[in-house]
Amino acid sequence: MATPRIENLLIIEDNLGDAILLEEYLSEITTGTTIERASTFAEAKRFLTSGVSFDAMFLDLSLPDNSGKNLVNDIIQLAQLTPVIVLTGYSDEKFGIETLSLGVSDYLIKDNLTLSQLSKSLTYSIERKRIEKKLIHSNERYEILAKATSDTIWDWNIGKKKIVSNQGITRVFGYKEEEVLDSEMWWREKIHPDDYGHLTKTLAANFKKGIPIFQLEYRFRCADGSYKYVLDRGYMILDANNKPVRMIGAMQDITLKKEEEEKMRLLESVITNATDAILIADTAGGDNTIIYVNEAFIKMTGYPSEELIGANPQAFLGSELDDEEMQKLEESLNTWQSCNLVLVNKKKDGKKYWANVSVTPVSDAKGGFTHWIYIQRDVSDRKSYLQSIEEQNKRLKEIAWMQSHIVRAPLARIMGLASLLSEQGNTSEMDNLPLIESISSSAVELDKIIRQIVQKTENVQNQTAE
Repeated sequence: MATPRIENLLIIEDNLGDAILLEEYLSEITTGTTIERASTFAEAKRFLTSGVSFDAMFLDLSLPDNSGKNLVNDIIQLAQLTPVIVLTGYSDEKFGIETLSLGVSDYLIKDNLTLSQLSKSLTYSIERKRIEKKLIHSNERYEILAKATSDTIWDWNIGKKKIVSNQGITRVFGYKEEEVLDSEMWWREKIHPDDYGHLTKTLAANFKKGIPIFQLEYRFRCADGSYKYVLDRGYMILDANNKPVRMIGAMQDITLKKEEEEKMRLLESVITNATDAILIADTAGGDNTIIYVNEAFIKMTGYPSEELIGANPQAFLGSELDDEEMQKLEESLNTWQSCNLVLVNKKKDGKKYWANVSVTPVSDAKGGFTHWIYIQRDVSDRKSYLQSIEEQNKRLKEIAWMQSHIVRAPLARIMGLASLLSEQGNTSEMDNLPLIESISSSAVELDKIIRQIVQKTENVQNQTAE
């Protein structure tokens, strides 16, 4: 293994001979390297707190002002991620080995030091620390990510049947840390009974086929007994025999998303199955084009969806729109206000029908208007009924006029003739004949008028009954 590029080294050694020998060895395996030497702990501390970055350091276990375990701990604390290689004699070889547990990278026996040993120890120590630094940075990123996300990140040791997780399990599901167990069974018990079978079946299939990617939605029980919908995504780690040994994943709370989806599903069902004709137009780019029509609109108008989608909704509204209704529609579209119209529409086959149309704008979260919703109801039967009522009222007015004008004329004549007969007293029968004939004629005329009124009234009643 080639020795990595080394810029700065620190030798902490109070024995001048040992320090010089080490420097000579290092000069043979490194080029362009600055080597600093400290003979006391105090000098070493000044170097390590000066801001100079060392690639590695060599430490004698016995210095005039510090030694043994205390010295190792103090240097390790100052060195942080810089690899420390301990220099020891045969008498201290046992403690040299113990220093590995204290955090040193390696130990070398001074009396048995060779160029090959030194090169190998230096190279391996620097490489191990490089990997350790990378792992620490990776763990730091993981911790930051775990804090930044609300996801529950979990690690499942399949063989040991243990699952550990981050604090997402407490934040999202409300459990206290002491309530969360690392056993696989604890997690399984939290899965909704209706989802458990599908979840275990999917996992078993993945295990059998060696499929590394796992993704599934299910319900997970919270501390208060309620359930939340989660999207669980995991990655399976396989051994040399392609058997699953570990799985790492994250559970994302998608309860709000599922609730919104359910609302949208219900809304879509209402729109799709509504008896009223519904049309939605998109205003993107300044255009007003149809993007959706329900089945009721297709049935009502006779136009297939392919002719409606992409067209302007005004092309299918108001074949006989009067000026007042046209003004209402234009004002609504220009001011983004709702309006209601009553107009005559025409079907694809040319047949006309009366429609009540509600036009409503839709805004987005920023307050900008994005769509128009047109809801149309066929009111032809109602319109016909109202027209028939108007016709009946017209005829009833004619009857009332006949009663108040035409009937009164012959009735007035009869009353006048009767008054003349009463005044003449003993007038001969021949003299009264013209009066009698006039009374008879007026009575016949009155009878005829009354019959006409009765007939018209019966006709109106019959039409009302129909």
